[in-house]
Amino acid sequence: MTEIVMNQSELAAEIAARLRDEVAAAVKAQSVGVATTATTAEGEGVSFGDFLKCVATNDVQRLRAVYKSSKALDETTGAGGGFLVPTQFEERIRAVGAPMLFDQLVAAGRGPLMLRTNAAELALPVLEQDQAPNVESSALVGGVRLVWREQSADVAESEPRFEQRIFRPHAADAYVAAATELITDAPQALEDTLVTLFGRAYAVLKARVMLRGTGVGQPRGIVGHPAAISVARSTTGTQVERDTTTILDMIQRLLPGSATAVWIAHPFWRARLMATRLAETLLYTVNGQSLVYGDTLAGIPIAYSEHLPAVTGAGSLILADLSYYAFVERAGFSVAFSEHVRFLKRQSVWLFGVRIDGAPLVNAPLILADGAGTNTVSPFVEIAAGQ
Repeated sequence: MTEIVMNQSELAAEIAARLRDEVAAAVKAQSVGVATTATTAEGEGVSFGDFLKCVATNDVQRLRAVYKSSKALDETTGAGGGFLVPTQFEERIRAVGAPMLFDQLVAAGRGPLMLRTNAAELALPVLEQDQAPNVESSALVGGVRLVWREQSADVAESEPRFEQRIFRPHAADAYVAAATELITDAPQALEDTLVTLFGRAYAVLKARVMLRGTGVGQPRGIVGHPAAISVARSTTGTQVERDTTTILDMIQRLLPGSATAVWIAHPFWRARLMATRLAETLLYTVNGQSLVYGDTLAGIPIAYSEHLPAVTGAGSLILADLSYYAFVERAGFSVAFSEHVRFLKRQSVWLFGVRIDGAPLVNAPLILADGAGTNTVSPFVEIAAGQ
């Protein structure tokens, strides 16, 4: 096969063209940002724009008959008000978040565990992995071990240790004001805007709380969590040598077998990471030619997020196995409308609501069964503060 050589500008143009084609295909397949219209069995045209107009005019009869939507009344305020968004529109809103960090990780198979519930809370049984294991077992199996037995001897006791994690989805709302004339005259145009705004805002919210949620009235994030291992920055050698040593130390503390691990870094880390001896590029082939698709470090993909602390801060660089993080969504988005809040500005207000909770599935680093009793690893490793 003849080798094709391209200069930097040609390569960049080819990459851009390829990505445009991929985005166009995704938009066509998922109808992202397009005011699509479906037809019910009764022959009535339906769309998300029409649904929003029905909410604005409080057309309860059409909302129930055509959209099968009901009042999202609940024991709480906030996201419990308004009308439930029909499933077909809910999935479209989610699809709009595809370019955002959280949805990219999920699509790549490196995202957190995603669960949905119709209840006010969800009890999730998980293995208790943060206890010192028997040297013939592993913390990963929660205390279960196979014990050697002589013929006719009793079986030694070995039971798994379980604990319950209680997830209680917290309410979060998005407030969007729109001109009254736009709602009346162009509901389909409003549809594109609101779907995009809410879908991407929801993806941003999930990324933010997964990384830095406080756990008070919102999900608990990874940065600073008791299960995260903090690795001190090396102070020996040049900047490149220090960063390389620190990164190797972080890899050493990652939970063994974390095949879906991912680096998550503040965007200003990019140049420093690419300068280390461990830097690589992830390639894929189009028409026999390799094109740059993304950054990797020691074979592990890198994702960049503005929601992490600045480069010198603790947690500005994370190595994480997000399969040890669980997100619980209360099934169903809600949407409410008011024409009174900003009456003098001739604007009406949309209030979109979600309810989510999330947290790591381990409470502390895991102790290795090497007999030392002090060697620990974790699915979450973060860099300490420093230069």
